[in-house]
Amino acid sequence: MTRRDRNRRHAPDARAGRGERGERPRDERGGRAPGERVGRAYGERGERLSHDGRDQRAHDERGERARGETHEGARVESHERAAENLMYGVLPVIEALRAGSRPVERVTVAEGAHESRLKELLELARERGVPVRRAPRVELQRLSAGANHQGVVAHVGAAHYRAAEELLDALSSRVGTDDAPLALVLDGVEDPRNLGAIIRTAECAGAHAVFVPERRAAGLTETVAKAAAGALVYVPVARVANVARLQEELKARGVWTVGTAAEATLDYTEWDWRQPSAVVLGGEGAGLRRLVRERCDVLVRIPLRGRITSLNVSVAAAVVLYEAVRQRTAAARAAYNERRESKEVVGGADEGRAEN
Repeated sequence: MTRRDRNRRHAPDARAGRGERGERPRDERGGRAPGERVGRAYGERGERLSHDGRDQRAHDERGERARGETHEGARVESHERAAENLMYGVLPVIEALRAGSRPVERVTVAEGAHESRLKELLELARERGVPVRRAPRVELQRLSAGANHQGVVAHVGAAHYRAAEELLDALSSRVGTDDAPLALVLDGVEDPRNLGAIIRTAECAGAHAVFVPERRAAGLTETVAKAAAGALVYVPVARVANVARLQEELKARGVWTVGTAAEATLDYTEWDWRQPSAVVLGGEGAGLRRLVRERCDVLVRIPLRGRITSLNVSVAAAVVLYEAVRQRTAAARAAYNERRESKEVVGGADEGRAEN
């Protein structure tokens, strides 16, 4: 007997444990062999199946696709909202500046862009008083969401600005009248919803003007218009290049500049708001800048009794403006009562003389 025969003789039967016909043992719990369960779980081609036998990988891919479409839809919606206030390309921006149908707030030009192509655009922007700034091309790509911007992106507003000099003259004409000027100066409010809420409150309180900086501040976008709830139609808004210089111009026209600051020692209720006044409010977080704070005629504070150290800027504006309304309404009522009493006294004296 050869060695191969001896090994074959003593080797275990490959069919052992398979039953009489060499069948695989059945699982007592499910009636299927363990290998069959694995095979059924992964299908013939190795796909992972769900509990009802469907292709789990296809199911997962459909779910990923659906989630991707949801995220992509959110991105597209975000870009569409941003695009409401943006305009791309050299010729569209030139036509917008030329026509003036929608106010162009500022123009961003890519660094290294050809000056010859932009000559007309830059001249129109200078004539219209529209600020122009240079920025890396990657920033323009981000602003335009990958659109063909041709090195130019314009930020378009929802309403027209008024000339600052025009509003200053209008405020000056009210000095010495029964309706003393009341204005708002915003030193870098960047949240468009805050700006819209402030403009809405200014209209309700009867303020005569709002001034905002050209740079590092929210402009009159669609979001601002929505938050203002129609107030942009009635409240004139002007842009200024330098807030500190504006303060000096207000003073020269007889208007007090009253800043709001946490470190002030005078409560906002202690200031005489019957006088010509411009409320100066700082931006979110930083408050008034040093130079603007120093140029204010007086600083007032809103007392806080809780643990939070500041109010939202739109809330602070409402608190101060309605103190001005309260004082002016009380003064107007007192003046009216005084005039009526004076007339009654004069009328009584005339009747007495008539009787005599």
